[in-house]
Amino acid sequence: MAYTVKQLLESKQFPDMRLVICKENLNQEIKGIRIIEIEDMERYLTGGELLLTNMKVYFGETEREFRKHLNELEKKQVSGFIIKQHPDMVQKVNYYDILLKFCSERNIPVIEISEDEYYWGIIKYVILQIYDENIARLIYFKLTHDNISNMLLDGENFEDPTKNILFLLSSMIGNPVALYYSNLTCCASTTQDLSDFVFEKNVEKYKPDIVTRFEYKKQRKEHTQYITKIHVLGRVEVYLVVTEVNMPLTILDYMALENAVFTLQYSFMGTYAQNQIEKKYQRDIGYSLLNGLLTGDELSKAARMLKLKDTAQYCVVSFHTISSNSEDYYTKEELEEIGVIEGEIQRLLPDEHIYRNLNQIVCIHEIKSGETQAGFREEMEKLYQTVQKQIFHRNKTTDFQIGIGSIVNGYGDLKKSFKDSKKIIDYMDMIRYLYGDKNISVADFSKLGFFQIFEKIKSRDELMEYVPESLVKLYRHDKEHDGELIETLQAYLDCDKSANKAAEKLYVNYRTLSSRLKKIKDISGIDFKNSAEMLAVRNGIVLFKMAETL
Repeated sequence: MAYTVKQLLESKQFPDMRLVICKENLNQEIKGIRIIEIEDMERYLTGGELLLTNMKVYFGETEREFRKHLNELEKKQVSGFIIKQHPDMVQKVNYYDILLKFCSERNIPVIEISEDEYYWGIIKYVILQIYDENIARLIYFKLTHDNISNMLLDGENFEDPTKNILFLLSSMIGNPVALYYSNLTCCASTTQDLSDFVFEKNVEKYKPDIVTRFEYKKQRKEHTQYITKIHVLGRVEVYLVVTEVNMPLTILDYMALENAVFTLQYSFMGTYAQNQIEKKYQRDIGYSLLNGLLTGDELSKAARMLKLKDTAQYCVVSFHTISSNSEDYYTKEELEEIGVIEGEIQRLLPDEHIYRNLNQIVCIHEIKSGETQAGFREEMEKLYQTVQKQIFHRNKTTDFQIGIGSIVNGYGDLKKSFKDSKKIIDYMDMIRYLYGDKNISVADFSKLGFFQIFEKIKSRDELMEYVPESLVKLYRHDKEHDGELIETLQAYLDCDKSANKAAEKLYVNYRTLSSRLKKIKDISGIDFKNSAEMLAVRNGIVLFKMAETL
C-alpha cells in the first residue's frame, strides 16, 4: 500500500511539522526521501521523492536559475518539500517565497519544520514506512554514506572534518557523540563535556544486528553507552562513544555509525600520514641539532626553522620508555606503546618541541621568565603521574622515567643538555639510592650534586680508583661467588644499620643477615662504628653504581 504525504502528517510523529501549502493534494505517494545537497539535485532523483531542504544550496543562485531547478524537480514528480528555514535565509533572492508560489501553482505540498528538528529522524521514519526493513537498511546506508563521506570532500570542512563528522552523526542518531584518544582523554565532543572517558566494570562486548568489521562494546551508566574502537594503520587507537541520552539506537542508526567510523578512520589515516612526514622532517633536524652535527650557517638555519633563539635558556628532557634487548631489537607491540606515550606527551606539552627516534622521546624546553628548576621538575612529575596512570590502565609494564638535562644558554649548547638528560636516566638507580627513595622516576642533572665531578670520568677502571678498597674486595667476592654482600651492605646502611629492618627489606631472616654482615667485616675490614668510613662507603657505593653504567 502506498505511503502518502497525508499519512506522514497524520502520524503525529513530528509535532512541530505543519503544512504550509496545498491541502488538496496530500495523497501523492512518497516513493523516496532525499536531502537537497546540491543545486542540481534533480539529476540524481528517480521520481516521486519527498525533498528536505533549508535552501542554503541555492544561495547565490539568481531567481531565474532557481526557478529552472524547480521546473526540473517538478518533472521528477516530487511528492513534496519539507522546509527548514535557515538563519541566513534573508538573501537578495527570496527563495522561500518563490518556492511557496511555485508549489501553490502546481499543487505540490510544502511542509515546514522547526529549526531544531533534524532531517534524519524524518528520513528514518519515512524509509521504514515505504520499504521493507532489508531494503530500508540498504537505502539508509547509502544515504548516510554519501552525506558523511562528503565531509572529507567539502573544501569548507576539510580543515577540521572530525568535528563536522561527529555533529552530523549526532544529528543522524539523535544522541550525543564523543571521540576519545587511546589514553581516554577527550578528542572532540558534540556536547560541552570534555572530561576523560571511564570504562565501567559492567562494560561488555556487543554485536549489533548488522554485518560489521568493527569492535563494539556496551556499558551502563546513567545512560547506556556504545563504544566503537577505531584502529588507524595498526598504530593508533581512538574510541567513538555514543550515549543514549535522547532515544534508543535503532538498526538504521548502526548503519550511520558504521559509515561514520569508516570515514573517521580514512580521515585519520590521511592526517596521520601528513603528521608523520612533518614529524620526520622536524625529527631529522632536531636529531642533528641535539647531537651537535650542525655548525655555522646550518645550525642557524635549523634553529630558525624550529624557532629557537640564541638569547634564550633551554633544557632538554629525555623520556625513557622501553630498554632495548641485547640485540637492540623492539617488538611491534613495544614500538606501538612508545608511539602511544609520545602522543600523550605531545598532548600534555602542546607548545614544546617533541621528537622521537625509535625508543627515545626528547623535548626541548625553553625556560620561561621567572621559571625555576624546582618548578619545572614539579611539572614533569605531574606529567609522569598522568602518563604512568595511562600505562597502568593499558596493563603495560613500561619503565617510564624522565631525565631533565642541565640549563644551557642558547641553542648552541643543546648537545650538552641532551647528553646530561640521557645520563641522568642512566644514573636513576644511583639517584634512588643516594636519596633513599626507590620511587624516584623524575630527576634533573643537579640531583647528582658533587658526583657531577666524577661524571666526567669516562673510564670504568679510572672511576673504580675512587671506590674504597673495602668495597672493591666485596665486589670481587660477589663476582667470584655470585654473592650478595654489596646489596646486603647497601640495605644495612639504608636501614640506619638496623639488622632487623635490613633483613625484612631483603626478605631474609635475622640469622642470615647477621651471617652476611660478619662475612662483610671479615672480607673488607669495614668498621661500622666509624662515621667517616661509613660516609666513604656510602659514596663508594654511589661511585660503584656510576661505574656500572660505563
